[in-house]
Amino acid sequence: MNFYIAHILSSNLDVIHLYNVTNKNESKKILNSITQLDEINDAEFLLVLIPASEVTSYEFIQNNSLSEQINIANFISEIDSNFIDAVSDNEYFLYEGVGYVVNKGFLLNLNQHLSNLNYKVCVCPEYLINSLEDSDSITQIDKKFMFAYKNKCGFSISDKNLNQYLELVVNDKPNYEPTIYSSNIDLNNKFKSENQNKDFVFQDVDIAKIKSLPNFFKINLSLNLVIKKMNFSKAQLMSSILAVLFLILTPNYLVYKNKQDTQVYVNATFNIFSSLSKDINRVVAPRNQIDQILENVPMNNTPDIKLPNLELFFKYGEK
Repeated sequence: MNFYIAHILSSNLDVIHLYNVTNKNESKKILNSITQLDEINDAEFLLVLIPASEVTSYEFIQNNSLSEQINIANFISEIDSNFIDAVSDNEYFLYEGVGYVVNKGFLLNLNQHLSNLNYKVCVCPEYLINSLEDSDSITQIDKKFMFAYKNKCGFSISDKNLNQYLELVVNDKPNYEPTIYSSNIDLNNKFKSENQNKDFVFQDVDIAKIKSLPNFFKINLSLNLVIKKMNFSKAQLMSSILAVLFLILTPNYLVYKNKQDTQVYVNATFNIFSSLSKDINRVVAPRNQIDQILENVPMNNTPDIKLPNLELFFKYGEK
């Protein structure tokens, strides 16, 4: 499987580092627009890492006896005091003991662009790319440091703010002993040397790792997207449009035609009975009413009566 990773470094989606995980010899590409992902012709799977500034994570245990909507409502009620913006400005995801709060505007814009791609997509926070099951970790990627905790929460920070953030973490967690994926001297001096590993490289990421990550991607359906995905020719597109119009209009036409025929039947029936008896104001039960008329007709000297065309009457039967 041709596997790529797109690391988004800007909320405007205009700074993206693209890595070909399948081809370990290919260097990273720097993209200045999310639309350049369309140019990847051999991709089968794309992992998109979004900035930590656009997603916040909290430990939260779901109640499996409740629906997802109720669990999300309970999650929001627990953490809404931490919000600066309105609750409706965010999207909420629950995954394996963690609740994620993602900027809605950013995510909608991102998913709209990703929906145009013709391969599988997964979207998750950048700091989970090298998270460990049984240990906290700090991973350096270029000039950013990813703090991933074993409870699947995390954060990322620039190299300029590394020491300041480390002090906050250590003060909050006195026994904090992360596994280090960086050659940064200051970072390694703060922790035991046996916790240091080799530098992190994207080409070492296993596709199986993706199965343990949350996925914030949701396809944005539209007519243009359906046409693009189906790869219709102009003739196929016109045929599909005509077929849809036929399905929509046919029921309405049949209802209209049925009402029209019914009214013709009613009018014809009334005209027939009116010609037989001037006392008929309304036809309710044609068979009974015609029997009553015939009972009152003298058997002798009965004048010839020219009846209207009864074809419609017999066609539709008694109403």
